Amino acid sequence: MSSSVQIVPVKGRALRRAFLAVPDHVYRDDPHWRPQLKFERAAHLDPSKNPGAPAEANRQLFLAQRGGTYIGRIAGFLNPAHDSFHNEKAGFFGFFDCEANEQTGKALLEAAQSWLSAKGAEKIIGPAQWSVNEECGLLIDGFDTPPVVMMPHGKPAYQAMIEGAGFQKATDMYAFQSQLDAGYPRPKMTQAMVRAAERNKDITIRPMKTGEFMDEVSLVMDIFNDAWSENWGFVPFSGAQIKHMAKEIKPLIFKEGLWVGEYKGEAIAYIWMIPDLNAAIYDLKGGLFPYGWAKLLWRLKVRGVKQARIPLMGLRREYHNTRTGLSIVAALSETVFEAGRKKGFTHCELSWILEDNAAMISICEQASAVRYKTYRMYEKPLQK
Repeated sequence: MSSSVQIVPVKGRALRRAFLAVPDHVYRDDPHWRPQLKFERAAHLDPSKNPGAPAEANRQLFLAQRGGTYIGRIAGFLNPAHDSFHNEKAGFFGFFDCEANEQTGKALLEAAQSWLSAKGAEKIIGPAQWSVNEECGLLIDGFDTPPVVMMPHGKPAYQAMIEGAGFQKATDMYAFQSQLDAGYPRPKMTQAMVRAAERNKDITIRPMKTGEFMDEVSLVMDIFNDAWSENWGFVPFSGAQIKHMAKEIKPLIFKEGLWVGEYKGEAIAYIWMIPDLNAAIYDLKGGLFPYGWAKLLWRLKVRGVKQARIPLMGLRREYHNTRTGLSIVAALSETVFEAGRKKGFTHCELSWILEDNAAMISICEQASAVRYKTYRMYEKPLQK
């Protein structure tokens, strides 16, 4: 049997199915891998179902094959919204999963770079699954625990593969883990901020309005687009992406998981906690039939899961580094942690947070959260 690696451009349904199946093959011996739901991953690839997915002309999926077995995958793609917002000609790579073999990783990375160069990209950024608003970053530490919902997994070997191919660090992103019943009493600064919010008659901390779900999602995403607009790699959510995200995340929503902070009647901050879907689907092997649906619903709605995640949190820029803003963020955090405990969660991941976001890191540390995973984004100039 030949030991050489063959790179195959993905065309047609059969190869798309093979592309989706690669992670289950390469992580099959990893006890911390969580097989993702096949129908959801297929929809994630489909531009007709996911407005964040690039059009076919702006992407190319590749498979690595050896001896008739698909042993790796990668995607090269363009993101016009990124280029417009950042005024550059960038390409991206993502969906990078392969056997722990330097030759395989090198061949996949070269395929993505060559395709992007031919498309006129002047640099390559990654890994990301379509944008930094979805799964992104290479796991470089924290391999001894499973990924939570909407966070990537990986192999330790990937870092050497990517850096050996000439990629340089662009930024690191952290995931913090909080034990929800730990860290009390809170630091005096946190207690003071919470009391300040409680005493201020202009501040209101309220739960989600359940009868106005889409309006609430649009509201918090408007705050998000303002709050994070100056962060590394930021690309604003479009209206279509907001509607899609709301549809995707609605089954995971519980009323007490979304809280909004208002100041003088204006919504200026929010925090959003969801249950960790990965903890509910860990043994379903990516499928929901014939009994997977029943198991999933029972675990989420009846038994419950113990792990949660806060994927979204934001404070309007004009209130950054102000006493009002800090008070509202502290009150939101303590409120959602208490709601999570009542829901039965014992742990909550706060992710991801840029390494230079000192304010958010401080909030995590004051909540006794511990940094337990690091994800890295890379970039590299492309030769014309």
